[in-house]
Amino acid sequence: MLILTRKIGESILVGDNIRLVVLEIRGRQIRLGIEAPSDIVVLREEIAQRLADENLRAASFNYPEVQQAVNALALEVAHHFAWRLPRAESPTVTIDSQALGQVTVSADQIITFPSGLPGFPDDHRFALINDHLEPPFYCLQCVDKPSLAFVVTEPTALVPDYRPKNGAGIMRELGVSGPEDLQTLVTLTIPPGRPQEITANMMSPLLINHEQGLGKQVVIEKPHYSHQYPIIVEKPAWHPLPSVPGEVSLIPR
Repeated sequence: MLILTRKIGESILVGDNIRLVVLEIRGRQIRLGIEAPSDIVVLREEIAQRLADENLRAASFNYPEVQQAVNALALEVAHHFAWRLPRAESPTVTIDSQALGQVTVSADQIITFPSGLPGFPDDHRFALINDHLEPPFYCLQCVDKPSLAFVVTEPTALVPDYRPKNGAGIMRELGVSGPEDLQTLVTLTIPPGRPQEITANMMSPLLINHEQGLGKQVVIEKPHYSHQYPIIVEKPAWHPLPSVPGEVSLIPR
């Protein structure tokens, strides 16, 4: 760790294009100004930790309760993203998913998240399963860790004018020329035993380029985009689910 002493107005350079300036000192608080390119995400550590924790919660659910929750939500979107059909010659990959059972997907439909996901930095390959839940709900299943899966949905089903701003750096990283080439999804958190408390992480959407098989979870720091956006069910009909032998709770290991 590099330890430096700075006065008000003095700065620190990180690499060639990031500059930290000491703006003000008030007692035990220091105000910093950060100059960085627009494609570099600058986050307070507690925000990054909050998003990692939310991913951990989203990855822990009981699949029967997921079905019960999404069946009670009659959500529709005006336009569904066009899914790319698998190539006939593409090999297949079989995943023994703890949530879905054994599923087989085309290898050219696997999405790679080069940076992983907050809370899961070492898990990169995921398959978006679109035939186990009714649209606009899907399962994002990790290819290499059968115990890791997420329930995701299209955010415009919840907030019709949801339009996250994607910087040029993110576009380059995902290999697209415009936002119309990306599918946007958000993870859902369904607390085990309390499916009526379902929330959506609108603050940290998943951007997916199906043509290149690339994805990235980004952060939108806007007050009206919460990491725990409540999904209200107008006519809830929650019933305790009986214990099913072999039922699993997806708690990542």
